[in-house]
Amino acid sequence: MLAQVLLEDSLLLTYTTEELIDWGVGDATNGIEIHRVRYATVDPFGQPTVASGALVLPVATCSFPLAAYMHGTILGREDVPSRLSSEIVVGYFLGGTGYVTVLPDYLGLGDSPGPHPYIHARSEATASIDMLRAAREFCQAREVDLSGQLFLVGYSQGGHACMATHRMIEAEFDDEFTVTASAPCSGPYDVSGVQAQVMVDTVPYPAPYYLPYILFSYGYVYPGLYNDITEVIEEPWATLLPPLFQGNNGSGAVDAVMPDVPSVILVDSMPEAFATDPDHYFRVALRDNDVFDWTPQAPVRMVYCESDSHVFYQNSVVCRDAMLANGAINVQAVSAGAAFDHGDCAFPALLGSKNWFDTMKWPCALTSVPEAPVTTWGIAPNPARGHVRITVNEQVDGLMPWRLYLADGRELEQGILSLQGGTAEVTFAGTGRGPCFMSIRTGNGPVVLRVMLE
Repeated sequence: MLAQVLLEDSLLLTYTTEELIDWGVGDATNGIEIHRVRYATVDPFGQPTVASGALVLPVATCSFPLAAYMHGTILGREDVPSRLSSEIVVGYFLGGTGYVTVLPDYLGLGDSPGPHPYIHARSEATASIDMLRAAREFCQAREVDLSGQLFLVGYSQGGHACMATHRMIEAEFDDEFTVTASAPCSGPYDVSGVQAQVMVDTVPYPAPYYLPYILFSYGYVYPGLYNDITEVIEEPWATLLPPLFQGNNGSGAVDAVMPDVPSVILVDSMPEAFATDPDHYFRVALRDNDVFDWTPQAPVRMVYCESDSHVFYQNSVVCRDAMLANGAINVQAVSAGAAFDHGDCAFPALLGSKNWFDTMKWPCALTSVPEAPVTTWGIAPNPARGHVRITVNEQVDGLMPWRLYLADGRELEQGILSLQGGTAEVTFAGTGRGPCFMSIRTGNGPVVLRVMLE
């Protein structure tokens, strides 16, 4: 770890709670500040470099969890969160409900020099982890209290980056960070298998620019993979494409010169060699960036859409099956909508992931362990054997949804609380044992009560 990671920050925007609600963050509980942050990190070869990102700070007095959102594929150097690109909205939703949120630009984008190492797992992870470190320094300097919880989420390329970051934290930095949960969405986790089909397919693909992007990226990250781009890309694309990957163009400029079938740009011998040789040099490079074959300790919920024609949903299925086979106990792959393509999948996938995080986020008043956020709520008996009484030291009447979770975030059951005169009786189904949390949705936000079920 670098001695000092945060280099500088600048305030970009502020929003009040009311402005966030008007903007569309309907459950906003606080205002936010959006900062551009520059921080020290390392390049793909382990050498010191600089990166940037956006940091969204809740404006409230609380003990906040950290969250990281990893963005999708970007070609333009300026089309990044620290420049308030469209994906900054994820920071509004997270920051507006009490998460200190970082949105790294990644290497080679924003203020970071050099080319972007696209779909390179290790540098995606180091850039994200170092920005989390920068966020801690930022909060310490401003006496912003962090609860110790850490949530990771990403979409598309960001799903790959999210998975890579989670894996690196647990493998190399578990003494520094503890992941509470991660939600990689629509990511190419099996880049050497499921997603590599684009290399050999002879059918049209909706985002042809992905293929040359990864070819140029790996030529940079793996010196000697090829000596000249003409060894892998045919003319005229070997001449037309390189100038479009200098950080000054968007995907449309690349797709305008790409054929609808991406594999057409490859030299004639490459598709067949790639398809028949499991140790083809390019498949070996892709395999180095697979992020599915490991065993996460923290909960993972992958979200996908079956009609995604950009990032094939089987990535999530392969990843889930491998992790469960490895012994992981809390890994899910869930659909956000069978009919949604890649773009339409983003909003339901990310909103559902945030709602999942909310069930695990500790109440604002706490600094370490979940308890009731205010002393006016109570639960008894505790320990309990399936039946409890909820009390409020006020004359409160009404119906309130509740959910019961194990300590690791798995939902056990749900129901409706009927408060009459400030009391309600609840009988659980008996599926839970040990420390659990009951989340009650009130008009003033969630109340979380800890209960030991016997």
